[in-house]
Amino acid sequence: MQRTRIPAIDARGGVSLSVLLLLVTCGLWGAAQVPDVSFGGFFELMVISTQTAPMTAKGISVQTSLAIGDFTTQVNASFTDTLSDRVSFSANGLLGEIALSSTATFNPSTAEFLSWQTGMSFTFLDVDASDVLYVTKPQTASYNLLTLSGVLGDVSFQVGTKLGICPLAFWEASVCADWPWADCDATLGACMQVTDTAGVQSIDFTMADLLLFENLLGMRWNLSVVLSFTPEEKTLTPTLNLQPDWFLCTDIELLGEISGGSSVASIESVLVYGIRGECTLGEDTTIQFADSLVDEKNSSLTGKAEYFELIGISGPLPSCCGSMGTFHLTAYFERPPAPSSALFGLGLISGSFDVQIASSFALSFEAEFPTVGSGWRITWGFRVIW
Repeated sequence: MQRTRIPAIDARGGVSLSVLLLLVTCGLWGAAQVPDVSFGGFFELMVISTQTAPMTAKGISVQTSLAIGDFTTQVNASFTDTLSDRVSFSANGLLGEIALSSTATFNPSTAEFLSWQTGMSFTFLDVDASDVLYVTKPQTASYNLLTLSGVLGDVSFQVGTKLGICPLAFWEASVCADWPWADCDATLGACMQVTDTAGVQSIDFTMADLLLFENLLGMRWNLSVVLSFTPEEKTLTPTLNLQPDWFLCTDIELLGEISGGSSVASIESVLVYGIRGECTLGEDTTIQFADSLVDEKNSSLTGKAEYFELIGISGPLPSCCGSMGTFHLTAYFERPPAPSSALFGLGLISGSFDVQIASSFALSFEAEFPTVGSGWRITWGFRVIW
């Protein structure tokens, strides 16, 4: 009779297979627990050219960053005349539900400590809290800033206090709140600031986006008002926002100011001081304009005290690697008669652009050209990214 031989099971092979399966399982689990790690940074050189200095290195910046999971560390260094005048070490990340950050800054050429800032933020019982400790030289300029913000019903609030720490002393505090005005579809707000030197430094009341006319002369008319009280003066600043239903222009603002007199109900002056707005061409190109009616308001309208009017255009530029570059061109005008300007009072032309040329290289350009006389300036920026 023929017998069938049953193969024996090798216990050692069985153990080896089990161990192998266990190792593979643990390896896959361990791989899933390894945090993401990324490294990057850039080197940037800024070069400036003027009529008196054809080419000068304005500054060099180097940044490196290492991200491990939820934490990121950075080293930033800036150089002037080939000497490093500023280097900072920073780290930020999440510890549970708490966001932490810390930055220390030094002057390596003199081995001098400049500042250290550390902060934390978290949410507790629907209240957002943040605390920032800033230490610098002199020590009397160091402080701690605590901020609380949240929502109670329809009221949004923010409370902040700033304490000097060397020595420990109260510096300032602020309380702000805003809430909807349902009857008029507007937003109301109030803010008070108190300092150790002036007591009540300021009290501001605001009203935003009060609808005056739904459609008047083809435009939607909204009114925003800021009423400000300080120990020296009280000021009412109305802003009339016009939203034309036109083909190009979408937003125009008329700016005014009412200054109070010595008594509570008295008015010292009423002033309409400017107009500004923007129009759109296509989807992304925008034309901006601003006109100041009084010289004292030039800076707030045009950004330059010597020019009362501007016309600008900005939009996107084709760029490399999935990013989009930008350009901006602005003409500034002086109030006539202005002997230092060209035709129509044109006094200054400025332009800028930034594009990414390759995955690891970006270029920026800024220039200002007065129409009469000297003073032109060109700044190039070269950035190598890794």
